[in-house]
Formats: sequence, structure tokens, C-alpha cells
Amino acid sequence: MTRRPLATRLIAHFILVVACLAVALPVYWMVISAFEPNADILSTTIHWIPTHFEPGNLSKALHSQPFGRFFFNSFFMSIMIVVCQVITSSLAAYALVFMSIRRKRAWLFAILLAMMVPMQATFIPIYLILSDAHLINTYFGLVLPFAGSAFGIFLLRQGFVGIPKDLIHAARIDGASEWRILTSVVLPNSKPIIVTLVLLNFVFHYNDLFWPLISTNTTNMRVVPVALSYFLSQEAGQTLQWNLLMAADLVTILPVFVLFLAGQRYMVKGIMGSALKG
Repeated sequence: MTRRPLATRLIAHFILVVACLAVALPVYWMVISAFEPNADILSTTIHWIPTHFEPGNLSKALHSQPFGRFFFNSFFMSIMIVVCQVITSSLAAYALVFMSIRRKRAWLFAILLAMMVPMQATFIPIYLILSDAHLINTYFGLVLPFAGSAFGIFLLRQGFVGIPKDLIHAARIDGASEWRILTSVVLPNSKPIIVTLVLLNFVFHYNDLFWPLISTNTTNMRVVPVALSYFLSQEAGQTLQWNLLMAADLVTILPVFVLFLAGQRYMVKGIMGSALKG
């Protein structure tokens, strides 16, 4: 391989460092603000290190609202959506790759077309359907609209394409059913792409505000992003407790941070592998 000139590598590293700082600075500001008194945050003097350390902000923030219930709702909703999408997307992707069905290209085109439809454009008819079925303000109402995913089907299809067809033929010769082939051959050989789908879906729905906000109307059904918006109520005005909001934000992002640390190796493999398949 041709080694790049030193100047090019220095410029590339400089750009990467600046980009990392641009991403890390708001996170660092959130962390220090979570342990400062509100007066220091509103001060005109910038404090890069907290001058008055208040670790009790975390406890105050979590006890200001029923965050235990909010976290349960967020985790339950996100996990159920992930489970549903892994099942439905893997079944559809398996059929597109390994089964003899007519007009595969047409089905794939329809899936790509569905990915281009803005999600917000479907919320009104979905809300009306769920309202007629009396599923608003229920866990079913939070999960069902996302039980299937065109993106999930496409992503898993890209991952399944890389599995040798000889493995599938050998399993069929041994008498394995299509379900057995999927669960015992295809999915074990697609761990990176499965982990990628799980991480992307969990993070997206864990952070989702719009749909949980309009599909729930009682406190016991609210999720964490909706709970965080309560800190920004108009009634707060000048008394808005920014330090408690930052403390709640800090606790909220920890599960996502830990999840990404645990699955980043598989995620990188999954994205790179799916991008190289036709």
C-alpha cells in the first residue's frame, strides 16, 4: 500500500481531533453542570472545573420525578421493539436471500421505497388506527408501530448475503427445516449485523420523544425523554434547575454508553460487512 504524505496525515488527524473535541465538549459541559449549583451554571464566568461540587444533584434529579417508572417504560418499550424487529426482519431477510420467491427484486425495491417514506408521515394514520383499537396509552401502542422495519429487513438482508449458500444447501440435505436453518445456521453466523440492528434500534427508540409523547397521556406510561422535557416546562421560567436537568441527562445516557461499549466491536464489523455486500 502507498504511504500517504506526512502533511496529509497530519491534516487528517487534526480534522479528527477537532471533530472529537466538538462532540466531546457538550458532553463534558453536561457532566460538570450536573455537579454544580444552578447559580454557577447561570454565571457569566465560564467554569471548566466545578468550583462548588454538589454530588447530591443526582439524587435530587432522580427523586424530583418517578424516574424508576420512566426507566422501566423506556427499557421495556425499547427491548420489546428490538425483539420484534429482530424476529420480523430476520424472517423477511431470510426469505429474500435463501428462499425461492418470485420477484425478489421487486420486493427489495419496495423495501427501499418504504425506507424513503418519512416516519412522521405515517404517525397520523397509525394514531387513528390505534385509537380505534383502544391501544393509545398502552405498551402495545408504544411497540406495535415499530414491530416491523424496512431498514431492519434491508440491513439483515445485506448481512445474510455474505453467508455461503453451500451451508444452506447442506442443512437442507440433512433434513433441517427453514426455521431450523435460520436459527441454527444463519443467525449464529450473522452476530455482527444482529448486534448492529439491536444497538441502532435500542438507541433510537430509547431516545425517541415524539411518538411516546403523543401516544401516552398519563404519567405512569411516560418514558425518559418525555420526563426530561418536564424540566423545561414554561412554569419553571427563570427558576429552571439546569443542574438537575443535566444530572438527569447524565444518568439517562449511561445505559446507552455502556451498551455501545459492549457492542461496538460487533457494530463496526456489521456495518463494514453489510456495506460490502450487493
